[in-house]
Amino acid sequence: MTALDDTDLSNEADTHPLPDTPRKREAEEWALVLTAEGFAPRLRRIGAGWSVSVEAGRELEARAILLSWQKERAERAAQPPAPPVPTTSPMETAAAYALALAMVAFHMHIESSGRHAAFVDRGDSQAALVMSGQLERTITALTLHADLSHVAGNALFGGFFLAALTGRLGLGFALLSFVVSGALGNLANAVYYGAAHSSVGASTGVFGLVGVLAGLAAWQRHQRFPRRRGAWVAFGAGLGVVAMLGGPGPKVDFSAHLFGLAAGALTGIALAFPLASRPRPGPAAQLAAAAISAALVLGAWRMA
Repeated sequence: MTALDDTDLSNEADTHPLPDTPRKREAEEWALVLTAEGFAPRLRRIGAGWSVSVEAGRELEARAILLSWQKERAERAAQPPAPPVPTTSPMETAAAYALALAMVAFHMHIESSGRHAAFVDRGDSQAALVMSGQLERTITALTLHADLSHVAGNALFGGFFLAALTGRLGLGFALLSFVVSGALGNLANAVYYGAAHSSVGASTGVFGLVGVLAGLAAWQRHQRFPRRRGAWVAFGAGLGVVAMLGGPGPKVDFSAHLFGLAAGALTGIALAFPLASRPRPGPAAQLAAAAISAALVLGAWRMA
């Protein structure tokens, strides 16, 4: 920290001292806080300690600011230590990317077999059909893509965020979060458009994963930080990811991305209640979650 000038006392008659401190560093911190609030503090040595003074008539205001700053600092110091950051094992990362590559393989298979258009006709998220009761399209649309570059981008980023969430919840619950948040995002998008809108792609679920991560982080910040501050930082980060990777553009369903993020955030907050303060679910629960995810996707295609 840069020391303030402790020799300029030409206006000493116009200043009133604040409480002294034996530590110069603390006095410097007080002076910097007051400077940031628009004061012109003076720092000087008095005996074995240090004194900070401000303009005449503003000493009570300065005392109140320093008291508030010290209280906030004490609250931060009293925070419980952050829990250890969960990590994703190399095997879990490989499994997450294997699932992402399975989307690429599925797209290449139906395209090379000449059945791509038929699958899109049966499984795209057409708002009018979804609103008429064909809710399975909110899930089948997650497995379809317009072209190879579309699916490759979703596989790249989807594998990354799926692996990240796997470190927090386990692979089975991460996969279920993708399906649930993606389906809810597509449903919200269909309600938003009402009719005359069609979309395909896993990106709604990919940004759903971002939303789940943001929801979990927001809950943790809400619990740890004094006065419940900081939760919106996590949601802001999620919006930043959507703007960077899925912002408005040609052939980009931006509203679906936003609805996926919102659905994921709600899913993350819901999962935080039972899971945030506990170890991630064990192997049996992971297998059950993965089985439910597979059943939802296969069942949706069976209904299509």
